[in-house]
Amino acid sequence: MDENVGIKEFITNQRVEVSLSAFAANLIFAAFLAYLLSLLYERFGQSLSNRKLFSKNLISLTMTTMLVISIVKSSLALSLGLVGALSIVRFRAAIKEPEELVYLFLAISIGLGFGANQGVVTTLAFVIISGMVVLTNL
Repeated sequence: MDENVGIKEFITNQRVEVSLSAFAANLIFAAFLAYLLSLLYERFGQSLSNRKLFSKNLISLTMTTMLVISIVKSSLALSLGLVGALSIVRFRAAIKEPEELVYLFLAISIGLGFGANQGVVTTLAFVIISGMVVLTNL
């Protein structure tokens, strides 16, 4: 019976304290990289739809992803609940072009990276990917 108590405590009491200043700095850096990503999409995107409108969504998507990961990483129970919630949600927004999906995935990746306090790796990867986008579209 003691094993069940230990498992229950592990699931419910696993917390990681995040300083408010580190969270704010990560949120600002994530927003800045998302802004650069939106400029990259507006300049080099091949989409026929409204690139300006789509690019504005990248910033809020990145910041929201970063917020969710910052909250969820502190608790195993919250992360399991998030997986359960996302498994039943159906997204009905149709992605018209594969390029839009790539930019959405990159925005989510930036949010994941900064939410997990991996700012250096995230920034380096963003610079390399952005460089490849620019080189392939010249």
